[in-house]
Amino acid sequence: MVIKTIDKNKVVIDRNPLGASLDKFLFGRITVIDDEITQGHEFGSEVIGKAQGFHLTSSLDGSSRTMAFTIVFGGEGDDEEDVVSFFGVHTTTIKESHIVVVGGTEKYDNAKEYAKIQTLPSPQQHITNGFETLLHITIYVA
Repeated sequence: MVIKTIDKNKVVIDRNPLGASLDKFLFGRITVIDDEITQGHEFGSEVIGKAQGFHLTSSLDGSSRTMAFTIVFGGEGDDEEDVVSFFGVHTTTIKESHIVVVGGTEKYDNAKEYAKIQTLPSPQQHITNGFETLLHITIYVA
């Protein structure tokens, strides 16, 4: 982007002079994850936990995100909370990505193995822009 100052009270941004896509401007962006986990992707599905952590846009084209997050199963009123922690790279240009299960607590104490992540198409968007993204996560633990 090139910023051209016209006068003291007005700034004009020259749009994308190098032909770069919006994704290229997202490289290095860190996004905080603090979202509910539901049983299904349909509106109104039962909430079964919460995901907290972050992801970093780690490729120039914006298609790869390095993720570190924890899923807490259970909720308010539960005596115990089962926790699973993850780390890995989710690539949106392939059907599914695999990330590592790096541990857990309670029911998942010392959990290991992996999880599969798929980006589901959002009915409101033709292209995922990071503001509303549905992820389908399948967890395999040992």
